[in-house]
Amino acid sequence: MRLTSLVIFFFISAWCFAQGRGTTATIKVRAGLAKCEIVTPDKFNLESEGDVTIKVKGRNPKIDVRVKGCEIRSVKGDVYHLRFLNPGISVITVFQVTDNGHKVIGVKKTDIVPPKFYFCGLKVDSSSKVLKLGPVHLYAYSDIYKTKLPVNKFYMLYYKDFSASVKKSRKPIADTLRADTCRLTKAMRERLRFFQPKSDKIYFYGLYFTLPDKTIRPLEPVELQASMDTLLNDYSVIYWLRRKQL
Repeated sequence: MRLTSLVIFFFISAWCFAQGRGTTATIKVRAGLAKCEIVTPDKFNLESEGDVTIKVKGRNPKIDVRVKGCEIRSVKGDVYHLRFLNPGISVITVFQVTDNGHKVIGVKKTDIVPPKFYFCGLKVDSSSKVLKLGPVHLYAYSDIYKTKLPVNKFYMLYYKDFSASVKKSRKPIADTLRADTCRLTKAMRERLRFFQPKSDKIYFYGLYFTLPDKTIRPLEPVELQASMDTLLNDYSVIYWLRRKQL
């Protein structure tokens, strides 16, 4: 290491001497990338907007900020105001613009949490023996706005599997129904009325709800499951509502 340093020293000295008196020698050193810090809350709420602070330390670097799962509504200094578009994960990526292209200097992933979803009074990730067919069948409840946000439209996929019944030779039945309101159609209610825990499955997907500002957000698909209550021996049905990836 010491020998290498001496060689570099003598090389620079000889080069500067060769320039002659009165001449200033300039050696260009490539600047390193800037340092980036992205500050976000622990989570974002799908039905609200939020702020993100992006702090970049360096010699006035030019940056490019790109996002997924959300959109940038405004920028004031280091503060970026975001609106969230889908449940899942938001990804904020900060690039430094250099002479050699865009270089990533910061990435931050944050969960986007949807409002709690309800089907006929049954909350997602819970169970009940009662399904309430009130004025609103499918809706999300927003803790931000403290109100129900009815679903605008949705699809119901009904699937019947005969492998567990005496009619094993029959092919499974798959039927897709659509509603353009927050209420089940007559055909949907019929499927629900004759729901058989051992053979039937019901999925709800393509769920959208409207916020008070008239903007629309999607919800995750859910599955309605059922089982017989064997503890009380009364053969009653217990309904379960689960998130589902179709």
